[in-house]
Amino acid sequence: MTQVATDLPRAKRSLSSESLAPSVVFVCRLGSHHFAYLRAIAEGLEAQHCAKRYLGLDHGHQVKNAHQQTVVAVRAVARRAAEPAWRLIGLTITSPLMQTGALIQPTLEEFIEEHNLDGWREAEVLEMFQEAHPTDTKKLRRERLRERQLDLLRRLQAVAAETPAITDSVAGWFDDTTAGKLIAAGLTTLDDLRARIARGGRWFSVLPGIGQTKAIRIAQHLGTLVPAGVKTAGPVFKLVATPSLFSPVLGSASASLTPITAAPLLSPLASLELAPTTPTHQPVTLLAAKTDLQAVEAWIAARAGALATGKSYRREASRLLLWLQYERLGKPLSSMRVEDCMDYMAFLQNIPERWISRERAAPGTIGWAPFKGPLSLKSHKQAVIILAGLFSWLQDAQYLAANPWALVNKKTGDDKAIQLLDTKALSEDALTEVIKFIKNQTPSPSASRALFIFRFIEAVGLRSAEILGAKLGDIRKEPEGWVMQVHGKGSKNRIVALPGQAIDALQEYLKSRQFGALEFAPAIAPLLASTLNPMESVGYQALYEHVKVWLSRAMRQSALPYAESATIAKASTHWLRHTFGTRAIARGVPLDVIQAQMGHASIQTTTAIYGRAPLKRRSNEMEKAFSLVSLL
Repeated sequence: MTQVATDLPRAKRSLSSESLAPSVVFVCRLGSHHFAYLRAIAEGLEAQHCAKRYLGLDHGHQVKNAHQQTVVAVRAVARRAAEPAWRLIGLTITSPLMQTGALIQPTLEEFIEEHNLDGWREAEVLEMFQEAHPTDTKKLRRERLRERQLDLLRRLQAVAAETPAITDSVAGWFDDTTAGKLIAAGLTTLDDLRARIARGGRWFSVLPGIGQTKAIRIAQHLGTLVPAGVKTAGPVFKLVATPSLFSPVLGSASASLTPITAAPLLSPLASLELAPTTPTHQPVTLLAAKTDLQAVEAWIAARAGALATGKSYRREASRLLLWLQYERLGKPLSSMRVEDCMDYMAFLQNIPERWISRERAAPGTIGWAPFKGPLSLKSHKQAVIILAGLFSWLQDAQYLAANPWALVNKKTGDDKAIQLLDTKALSEDALTEVIKFIKNQTPSPSASRALFIFRFIEAVGLRSAEILGAKLGDIRKEPEGWVMQVHGKGSKNRIVALPGQAIDALQEYLKSRQFGALEFAPAIAPLLASTLNPMESVGYQALYEHVKVWLSRAMRQSALPYAESATIAKASTHWLRHTFGTRAIARGVPLDVIQAQMGHASIQTTTAIYGRAPLKRRSNEMEKAFSLVSLL
């Protein structure tokens, strides 16, 4: 009996279990990947590896059930086609050639060449060949069956395999459990899933019970179903900076908008051509800009000041220009109306999926989108403020005739989820724990620097960039006391007071750097230095990681409540600045003094962040009126 015959009973036994339908349905529609899987099985490859490659599965029970369902589905197709060899589907028909160490039989031509039999008669050569390599009837039968099996799979694939389309439902190509999660998350088609994956980041966070490993399997299986060469309908966001598209109001009366052709349009209306319009206002502009993009760059150069501010301005202006291009037929800034402003505010509150991508791609290229996700209420409010400022400036420059944002209610309200009394500040107990922990460590340059950072910033309230850019020469002793000149936000200089705690912390730190007293330290030395070289400054990342490490280590050994220590362990350098503001308020420092020390442009900023004094007064007054004592 051949090996195939011994395999058949096992196959029948496995098929008998098919009457017990598995809880998960793995095969709904047959695709080429199912036939590729069965061919690999027929060739003797390991089932786990085949399922991982062709079916996107790697769990043992899933592989077993998916194998059974695939075999049953393809056998059903074969039986309907009256194929007599349908039982061969799903079997692994072994051959000596597939076994490790098996000898490979040479061809007749190779045998003649190997034994130098060129001059011999054919009958004699055949006789010697059969004597050297006798015929194995079992082997030949297995080979014929395997070839028959592979031929059957090829013929069935030609008539039964469907080609997945990006518009197909995920329910047809994924197991029903995974498909149910995808559909519940709004990913109903293969194109929806592909677009979500293209956004990058933790795209699978919307799928319950799906971690990174499973998400990789889903993405790989999708790649098997829909090859990368099949393009999705995803848009390419790219500004078309042509004068005909982004033209200011001083353009000629005959100017018209040119349809956008550089990128796929998101609106079906975008294919319409606009009739020429005659500007109703032609002022003498104070700008040399000829396009909206040039006007935006002029505004950024004139008003941004800091690089970070300029980046924020450019991002919001570019988003608006893209919205005008793709959703408003390429309308220029000069044609924006009040209704456009309100529509854009509504757009920011509910950004469409096609405008969102977390993929790391250069702006204007495939995979990039203007937004990385829905905007928070704070980000939405900031965007509106920036755009209103842009239009106000362009109107003052007489580039625009009017500012529609001035007529719009720009108030967006407050975020209900924000806790007004929450603060990113270390409590006195927490800071005491941190400092005590550092002092208990073996003296080292790292510990000395950490102790200085915590004590100095708590007493002075500097920003990270301000302490990183400071030199010892910026500190002076004046009749009023120790002071320090700071080059702060917006490239503005200010004088901050250095109280006794700050000076004491600095003197100790300078001793650890072998500088002695502050009066004798080199003026060009950085205030905060590398642990390896006292004359070398450090960058923001080094400061950030240094503070994070010491906070985390201190909290692991602190006696603070778990919730507080866990929160503080995740804190950053900026928390120390908030700690200064909070502590100053609690100790009765006037708000105007705190504003000047921290470098806030407006006292309203100081009040909004740290102004608990009015709350305390309100609480005291209400207690006087409604305390239990007053009611007796």
